[in-house]
Amino acid sequence: MSEELNRLKEISGFFRRMNTKVKLLTLITKAKEEYDRYDYKSGIETLEEAFKIDPQNPTVLRGLGCMKQFSGDYDTAIEFYRKALEFSEAQEVEYTLIGMAYYLQDKLDEAVENFNLAIDKNDNYTQAYEGRNQAMLENHVKILDLQESLKKYF
Repeated sequence: MSEELNRLKEISGFFRRMNTKVKLLTLITKAKEEYDRYDYKSGIETLEEAFKIDPQNPTVLRGLGCMKQFSGDYDTAIEFYRKALEFSEAQEVEYTLIGMAYYLQDKLDEAVENFNLAIDKNDNYTQAYEGRNQAMLENHVKILDLQESLKKYF
């Protein structure tokens, strides 16, 4: 009898875990739809619910970072991306997102540094190369502008 009871408990536990995963995936899907509609406030609320279910899920953490970034809260976005790094198997994505957040704040050296970290993780990740190249180009243009403005004084 206890063997049957143990088996029923195992089955019950399995269904509870599956139910939790379904809830998590449903929330992530809902947040993605809200993101696609530019409804970042609702997306953040939805992902906060998902975060309560699985605070170590890199997709949830990355999503919260993206929502915060597009809401203009770059520092919090970077915090979420860095937290996602702890649990992610595709760290080049997080490093690229961190680089982009720095790029959008015109912190080009930090952007390049993180794009390089992404490339170190996966040297086939084209988004990191594109981000790095854009940040380096912006940096170069700023240097040229600075040199041009300094010519006025010398």
